[in-house]
Amino acid sequence: MAEFELITRPEALSKCAAQLGGSDVIALDTEASSFHRYKEKVCLVQLSTRDRTFLVDPLAIVDLKPLKELLAMPAMEVVIHDADYDLRILAKYHGIRVENVFDTLVAAELLNEPEIGLASLLGKYQGLQVDKKFQKADWSKRPLPADMLAYAAGDTSHLIALRDQLKEKLIAKDRWSWAEEEFNLLTDAPFNLPVDDEPGFLKIKGAKLLKPHQLAILREVHAFREAIAEKLDRAPFMVLGNEPLLALATDPPKSAREIGSRKGIGEKLVQRHGRELMAAVQRGLDLPKEEWPRVPKGKRWNRDEDYDERLKRLKQVRDRLTTDFDLRMGIVASNQLLADIARTLPGDLDALAALPGMRRYQVQHFGQDILKVL
Repeated sequence: MAEFELITRPEALSKCAAQLGGSDVIALDTEASSFHRYKEKVCLVQLSTRDRTFLVDPLAIVDLKPLKELLAMPAMEVVIHDADYDLRILAKYHGIRVENVFDTLVAAELLNEPEIGLASLLGKYQGLQVDKKFQKADWSKRPLPADMLAYAAGDTSHLIALRDQLKEKLIAKDRWSWAEEEFNLLTDAPFNLPVDDEPGFLKIKGAKLLKPHQLAILREVHAFREAIAEKLDRAPFMVLGNEPLLALATDPPKSAREIGSRKGIGEKLVQRHGRELMAAVQRGLDLPKEEWPRVPKGKRWNRDEDYDERLKRLKQVRDRLTTDFDLRMGIVASNQLLADIARTLPGDLDALAALPGMRRYQVQHFGQDILKVL
């Protein structure tokens, strides 16, 4: 079991940051409340050197300036597994930018590891058995029990050693420059997120297949769920799942009593909010046709009879390169990137390199083969 120091006071955080500031590499992880709470928060930040672990409580320490300054140091490498989410929530809620990232998940992908979860990698490379029993725990509760704190400490205490092993393999395969390119992109990503103005009800899987009059009901019952979830500060799916929402939209009930017989709708919800839910369904049913929501149409392309054939050839060369280099398909080129190539017809490597999402290593190692099939 990993030993750790719990940081709950500002002066302790300043001291911790000063100690860690002398390290050339530290490991980082976060625990958040999004699985249980409507209002997402960073609930714990785990930091490890090669021999020490600190657990910082952001619910007890409002000002994380010492941590912000520490993680912005370009000379210090910060090791994270699957960094995207951690970097986004640290940026969103605390304005923290991690300047120098090593993502062990990305490293594992570049090495074409068959299992890229942290538990699997620690098992393979360090012979550790990781218990993930608190993976979906409510980290916003206080006080956190000792076994949850120990679990959290374990998430970072072995990360640096894993990083050492993965980096050695990346260098041996001549893919370290690939990793550096991917890691550098991670640093900027949380600060360059595209504006997302798509309504929440359209993000539900299957929603865009509904007809406009069904979308009208879905929009109302989704708004009902959001209001209840926000009031209770519970994750929306814990109030009412997506499948029952879709079922209410595609097969609307005739009464609040009928709602109680629907699969996935709890008795407590019906008792407390059944009439409100039925009223939401009715609002959707009563909405005039001209006010029905509609799914925005995707971008239209000029007719190109050879596009499908070019895309087919591109996927074939991608499959061959995947085998030749022992890589995942997405590392050679994602489906979206291949589609962009097939439509824009780059004429040379410079034009290929200019496409959004194209990496330098992809151009260098796969570019000529891709251009040939165009």
